[in-house]
Amino acid sequence: MLTHVTRNEEEWDAFVLRHGGGFLQSWGWSQFQEALGRKAYRFRVDGPGETEGHPDTIAQFLLIYHTLPLGRRYAYLPRGPVVALDDGPVAARGFVQTCAGALRETVRREGAVFARVEWPWEAGTEPLAVEDIAALGFRPVKAVQPADTVIMELTKSEEELLAGMHHKTRYNARLAEKHGVTVREGRHDNAQALREDIDLFWSMLSETATRDKFHTHEKAYYATMIDVLSAKKSAGLRVRLVFAEHEGKPIAAALVGEFGATATYLHGASLASHRQLMAPNLLHWTIMKEAKKRGLAAYDLWGVAPTDDAEHPWAGITRFKTGFGGKRVSYLGAWELPGDPLWYTVYRYAKRFRNV
Repeated sequence: MLTHVTRNEEEWDAFVLRHGGGFLQSWGWSQFQEALGRKAYRFRVDGPGETEGHPDTIAQFLLIYHTLPLGRRYAYLPRGPVVALDDGPVAARGFVQTCAGALRETVRREGAVFARVEWPWEAGTEPLAVEDIAALGFRPVKAVQPADTVIMELTKSEEELLAGMHHKTRYNARLAEKHGVTVREGRHDNAQALREDIDLFWSMLSETATRDKFHTHEKAYYATMIDVLSAKKSAGLRVRLVFAEHEGKPIAAALVGEFGATATYLHGASLASHRQLMAPNLLHWTIMKEAKKRGLAAYDLWGVAPTDDAEHPWAGITRFKTGFGGKRVSYLGAWELPGDPLWYTVYRYAKRFRNV
């Protein structure tokens, strides 16, 4: 049975964390999406039984609606649904099929053109295979969130983490320290100072995007994220600005999300004029050490190329991130479930001529 969730943030996030979900399915992420002006709905799927007087929830998912031309819209389910896997792979596959049916019902009822789903499981693992997803009526599409990443295991000692790094990465982090690069937190406890830090981050991000030829969101996107999810305000998902500085001047920055035991590198920037100081190396190593001290178990570097192909557009950032060591992880990618067949056909044809 599909139900709109009326429970509180703590209960929602507890289910997500208990069943291996990530920050994109957190209550805080839905609040951020709502602050951007998007419709975000939190659903749960209940089984037939009850546990201690409460419905036996088998899954939850956050659904975010995005606009399309001509007054249409689509539903986006990032790294979800979060499914209870406790009863083994056979039951889990049944739960996923139930979720797919609930999603199809919701999309059709809401008149959405399609639902875009980025499944939360690694490729080649239970409970789903590519063939299973296709059999449920989904079509593979280009991923929105990174389908491949590198995850650092912070349960290791600092010595083990350093030993697992490429020798050049380790050297560059120490070189930055030798040159006097320091790392500081964004000033989340002071509204005016935080605005200044957001301006600094945006300035560096804009320069980095121009230099490295990638697209950014509007400045308001990052400002809203920090405002809604800053460490001072959120008990669940938290975001933090972190800067690397040289002689008091910020020269590199990272926006980091923390949910449960995982920290995730969401966005970053650096100044080309200070490239020789190797500040990003020290910045990320410091973030890892501080996260480890606070008891976090993993640092997700959030996005690498699927292979080490030197011609891939992400080849440079992949070399940088894999230099820290860690485990490479590949997810099942993005898939679309048509809701309105006619409009979905129109949408697919439109995509051939413009980026919709």
